[in-house]
Amino acid sequence: MPVSKSQEWLKEEAHLKEIYAKLQEMQIKVEQASHEEDETSRNFVRNLSDDIKMNTNSPIDSFESLIEIEAKNQQLAQLKFKREWLERQKDSIEKLLASPYFAKLDVQYPDEASTESFYIGVAGFSDEQTHEQYIQDWRSPIANLYYENDLGPTSYEAPMGQVEVDLQNRRQIKVEKNDLLQFFDTATAIEDPMLLEVLGEESTAKLQDITSTIQKEQNAIIRDTKSDVLIVEGIAGSGKTSTVLQRIAFLLYRYREDLRAEQVLLLSPNPMFSKYIEEVLPSLGEKNPRQMTYRDLIQYPGSKRHIETLEEQLQISEYTSSVEAMKQLEAYVSHLTPSDLALRPLVKGDEEVISTQWMREKLATLPEDIAMYRKLDYLREQMSERLRQVIKEEAKKQKWRDKLENLSNEEYNQVFGVNKQGGKEQDLDKVVFQLVSRHYQVLRGKIQHYQWLNLQEHYYLATGNQLRDNISLDLGTEFAYFYYLMLRPTVDRQMKFMIVDEIQDYSEAQLYYLAQVFPKTRFTLVGDRYQAIFAQGVTFPRIAEIFKGDNRNIRQLSLLKSYRSSGPISRFMQQLISQKQGEVEIINRPGKEPEVLGFKDNDAYVTYLKNWLNQQATQERSVILTKDSQEALQVMSQLKEVAGLSAITHSSKMLFDSHLLVMPIYLAKGLEFDNVLVHNASKERFNTEKELNMLYTASSRAMHTLSVPYVGEKSSWL
Repeated sequence: MPVSKSQEWLKEEAHLKEIYAKLQEMQIKVEQASHEEDETSRNFVRNLSDDIKMNTNSPIDSFESLIEIEAKNQQLAQLKFKREWLERQKDSIEKLLASPYFAKLDVQYPDEASTESFYIGVAGFSDEQTHEQYIQDWRSPIANLYYENDLGPTSYEAPMGQVEVDLQNRRQIKVEKNDLLQFFDTATAIEDPMLLEVLGEESTAKLQDITSTIQKEQNAIIRDTKSDVLIVEGIAGSGKTSTVLQRIAFLLYRYREDLRAEQVLLLSPNPMFSKYIEEVLPSLGEKNPRQMTYRDLIQYPGSKRHIETLEEQLQISEYTSSVEAMKQLEAYVSHLTPSDLALRPLVKGDEEVISTQWMREKLATLPEDIAMYRKLDYLREQMSERLRQVIKEEAKKQKWRDKLENLSNEEYNQVFGVNKQGGKEQDLDKVVFQLVSRHYQVLRGKIQHYQWLNLQEHYYLATGNQLRDNISLDLGTEFAYFYYLMLRPTVDRQMKFMIVDEIQDYSEAQLYYLAQVFPKTRFTLVGDRYQAIFAQGVTFPRIAEIFKGDNRNIRQLSLLKSYRSSGPISRFMQQLISQKQGEVEIINRPGKEPEVLGFKDNDAYVTYLKNWLNQQATQERSVILTKDSQEALQVMSQLKEVAGLSAITHSSKMLFDSHLLVMPIYLAKGLEFDNVLVHNASKERFNTEKELNMLYTASSRAMHTLSVPYVGEKSSWL
């Protein structure tokens, strides 16, 4: 229960007013400084052309001019850095003004007579002059005491080492601006009133941060810094996605001196999911990391093949690869010699610009023990240089001057960007060189993208598989790995951290690809075995085995508490997965029992669907979940007269403003809704283990109400 307006309440209220006033003062200062910096930057850019004059009278003059230009560039970079820093300060203060802090710790240090109080918020705030820390960032070392929840003797890890303390009190505080609403002194955060209040709120179209309600088991994941591979298995609604996003924010804070947001890659299940989570990290004062799907990751330059979609993947794939198949590719490449290479001549029309014989002669000059990818990279460099020589030699020929003369005004403009009779007079040799370069431009791309090497033929020799225009995800993975083994492209391998969501839906080959192609990347792999709805998924013990190589430090953690759903819905989920020896720890939040209703025929069933949709509150988000996109369209056609109902059947399309939706289960993974209806959970439609996982996945999207109607006989899983 909240503390009444006692002396302690008045003390907290006075402290809040004081800190809020300091925040307002700082906001005025930062806005003024930002305005002045903007004006300084504008003046600097305005005067830049007058300040810099390139003097080419002598080499010394040119050199001095270049030094001056470099100095101006550095000044410009400093101005840009300061403006960006001020913008971050403004954002941080605005967030704190909305809610300055959410917790307070009373800590007793050894050999100190009195306790010291620390207030924790979504960002840090300190005095400019004295550097007194008024609010601690939730990611700071001292804040870990709040999330660990242990009162009494404990410790926290600081930059100088472990600090022993006595945690005297842990207080959760709810404030809005400078109004103190309530506070609780608690020894544990689990099932406390503030957490239950947050869990009882309506769903939102975009995922929100969980900074003030992070639980102990989630905190262990967020603050892990020792693991090379952190494997997190969590049941539906346990906060997996929120936790890994908070983890990204923590990592960016912890390694802020040498880690940039673009060095963190989040592999999400579909583009729609990326939209759903896009506001979390900015709300914590951090940039979003790079986000892409696994399909995006394995696409190589120049690739035009269609890799099966999620909908197609939902069906049993025609080809499933394995770790053994990937190792077969490694063996093939390791035994490959330059004489084995399937090379293509570089041609332009009827002209052979670079022959395969020339390529082989260049490769023959290299020592045998050099790795194949290095030999091919060397050959690519030599080919680029050879093309430059060809262009240079061609530009000396009269035919190009004649061609230049015969260009129409439109053609000339297309090549040089100016009219034939307009613009500055240019050196004729330079103009001709540009014309010849443009003629051979397509060959540059062919050289860079290794189109002179027949990788498909080598892949066929290695595997016996022909690559068609439409391929499975695993076949795409195999070829992407083969491409990597042959060429070792550097793109994306600078990633320091990779977060992979829905890991249970990855195949052995896909996991092996990640483990081998990103050997220095630290992974966080997150999933739920009971949501494995794709046939090629892999078990969690096998995930650990695949990543175990190269002395990686692997840690496995579990999240067993379901925070999303009400108590009755969580118990329904428990009943479903208990058939697979699964376990759910239930947060006892009150709510309605799930409805499992039977109907004799489809007409009665459709009438029920219409009534269910019409009864939903307009401010809540409600969804009918189907087995696939085709079903979603069929249901939509039967319910088209229901006002405001929208169907989502594609992963890149999400109607965030719509409150009534029909969509397939696989697109709803990771999302949550106030009210969920699982479409026709009959025995004939839900009877396999994969369909049990689909039923569990669909049911676990519900926060407040769940309806599981069926036509005829209900599923044996119910």
